[in-house]
Amino acid sequence: MKRKATIATLCLLLSLPLMAQQPKLFVPLNVQRAIDRGTRTADGKPGPKYFQNRSDYSIKATFDPKTGVLEGRETIVYENNSPDSLRSIILRLYPNLFKAGAERQQEVDPADLNSGVALKEIRVNGVPFTPEKLKYAGTNAIIPVKPSVKAKTPVTLDIAWRVSLPNKTQLRMGRYDSTSYYVAYFYPQVAVYDDINGWSTDSYTGLQEFYNDYNNYDVEITLPKHQVAWATGELQNAGDILSEKTLGRIASAKQSDQLVRIATAEDVSSRSILKADGENVWHFKASNVTDFAFGVSDHYVWDATSLEVDPATHRRVLVNAVYKVGSSAGENVAQIAQHSIKRLSESLIGVPYPYPHMTVYEGDFGMEFPMMCNDGPVSDPIQKAFVTSHEVSHSYFPFMVGTNETLYGWIDEGLVTFIPKVIEQEYGNKNAHYYIAAWAKRAMGTSNDVPLSVPSTNLNMATSFMQNYGRAAVGFYFLHDMLGDATFEKVIKEYVTRWQSKHPTPTDLIYTINSVTGKDYSWYWNPWFYEYGYADLALEDVTISGDRVNLAVNKKGLFPVPIKLTVTFADGTTQTISQTAQVWEKSSTWRLKQAFDKKVAKVTLGDDSVPDAFPKNNVSL
Repeated sequence: MKRKATIATLCLLLSLPLMAQQPKLFVPLNVQRAIDRGTRTADGKPGPKYFQNRSDYSIKATFDPKTGVLEGRETIVYENNSPDSLRSIILRLYPNLFKAGAERQQEVDPADLNSGVALKEIRVNGVPFTPEKLKYAGTNAIIPVKPSVKAKTPVTLDIAWRVSLPNKTQLRMGRYDSTSYYVAYFYPQVAVYDDINGWSTDSYTGLQEFYNDYNNYDVEITLPKHQVAWATGELQNAGDILSEKTLGRIASAKQSDQLVRIATAEDVSSRSILKADGENVWHFKASNVTDFAFGVSDHYVWDATSLEVDPATHRRVLVNAVYKVGSSAGENVAQIAQHSIKRLSESLIGVPYPYPHMTVYEGDFGMEFPMMCNDGPVSDPIQKAFVTSHEVSHSYFPFMVGTNETLYGWIDEGLVTFIPKVIEQEYGNKNAHYYIAAWAKRAMGTSNDVPLSVPSTNLNMATSFMQNYGRAAVGFYFLHDMLGDATFEKVIKEYVTRWQSKHPTPTDLIYTINSVTGKDYSWYWNPWFYEYGYADLALEDVTISGDRVNLAVNKKGLFPVPIKLTVTFADGTTQTISQTAQVWEKSSTWRLKQAFDKKVAKVTLGDDSVPDAFPKNNVSL
């Protein structure tokens, strides 16, 4: 008897931790170490020892849009604000994606293959460094620094380079006709050194996006005659380049909520946009931004309007749309961008748009840059609202909040796929959340449905798209459903406020949600964002007796999703009963016992807004 009692007691003791164990948020070890060092905190805020490096870029470049050849010189003053001595500087050379033999996850036209960025001169703190001695790792160049860059000290790099940008391939940038070109990733750029991984050394393969420091840019671009430029930052010498008529229209647009035609088709034809016919040096400055890009053309029309984004300071933002003469796709784009900025500033995020302007350039597909969007021409009004509001929303993620798109593309793409859907609906999209059904049908629970804990650099085209735009957006949608408009907006606003001009990780976002709501959402985050699985709700134990229904909904799949019950009555009418995913926090079964005022014919579980891997068990017979 004593032996049996001992065994029983031992079994009870062994079972106690399992019974008491609550879901714990998955926190990567490198993030745990950052919290221990004091650079991050367990409530989602930057820690007292948080650091961030940055640079001042002075760039002088000459660009020929007819050939795609760019030559430049730059001075980079890089501030090592970290506690570490840096024995090397990692230099990003994104155009080496087009170097013959480079690793790529996107197709490029063979005509664009070349020898890559030609580094003609490098000086480190004034001392010449032979470019031929550089070590390369993919699209990164490694500059050894002797002596090392001590903690809390700067280093100055002087670089001269030449690059042939692609003429056929339109990958986030490129040529759109003989004299119209959107230029990005054109200058040697210092990589990020942070408290999580040290140097960001991931090579650019064309699929993953970017992770950059917050920098200041002073850029001069020499362009051939008749070329007009729009860029990140503010034009410093507008009076030297633009005609009085153009300057006057810009001044009017900066003070008006109405659309102003800055440059019309007639202005393009008469060459009256610029002051002179010769080549011009366009001088732009931008402060505290993560990148610099520009678009050029000698035959784009130019619309502009503006709006007040901050009632406290009455700060206004200029909103431009530039597009080909005769392109109907460009019409109303400035107004859509203006409305998007208004909605994002006032309520959807609740933080004023941070930059002096937004310019939407008609190029190809859709890609975001600080103060700039490169958007393909779209004629359908709903699609036009989609691409414009989506790319404008990227002004907050990853630019105002500097997420690491290279590793965690789902944060910015998931949020920006979900948040501006309200704007799309205002422009007539009756199925703004179509991506829920699309993701559930194409990817959920398959080998292409990859947990968000898997870095974006480990994904291919199929898995990356479904992860970043599908699963992540659906997860944020159901989170919003649980929290409600007011709390969700409070969470997002706090996240932006905490991490403005900083580099949060996914864990910082999740900790912020927990701290703002005062609840632990590990039970939701772990399956949706960090585990393999699928959604499957089953309708079981259904009893229908006249007007009375008794049933259970069981969560058989891993993902917590909302409950949508449709009760169909004998007279053909229906009633919907809804519950958010919150019902699954502590139980995998939800029960309904209810009397209605009509005879019940059947009960159906789910609809297109709720993914379900096995819908056959969703109908009472």
